[in-house]
Amino acid sequence: MKKDRRGFTLIELMIVVAILGILAAIAIPTFILFINRSKTAEASSNIKNLFTGAAAYYAGELTGKAINSSTGGYCTVGSAGPSPAVPNDTKQPFAPEPEFTAVSFHIADSVYYSYQLISAGGTCGNTAGNMEIYTIAANGDLDNDTLLSTFELAVGSDASNTLYHSRGLFVNNEMD
Repeated sequence: MKKDRRGFTLIELMIVVAILGILAAIAIPTFILFINRSKTAEASSNIKNLFTGAAAYYAGELTGKAINSSTGGYCTVGSAGPSPAVPNDTKQPFAPEPEFTAVSFHIADSVYYSYQLISAGGTCGNTAGNMEIYTIAANGDLDNDTLLSTFELAVGSDASNTLYHSRGLFVNNEMD
């Protein structure tokens, strides 16, 4: 009697393993890229929220009116951050400083990036038309190699509390 043999040969199994290896070699780096892109979306979104809060702050002329912030004039907010102090590849809690609170910037969840509001210490409100200049920054270290990815938005406020910003974000080492 003839025996019915069922199963796969060694060559067939090796071909399947080779195909799976090729697919993994393509899929894993792409998957890591998508994860890092989703992490970088946090930075641009939070910078936009910080600018929106600052715009509302200046439009409402809240400075000096019982708002808990270190203001030096009627249209200035002091520097704040970085918070968290040192970014790394894991999420950390965001601890808002009074200046962040003054411009209604709150983050409820933990973050990958460290956020800063950097004031250049201008003379807002003088007759020469000088502007108070700010930099809104987010720095992250998604792969924990001490090389920071940086997102910055340049912002200015004039004597009439009009807020201006650069045309786009300055981005350096986006995926690092």
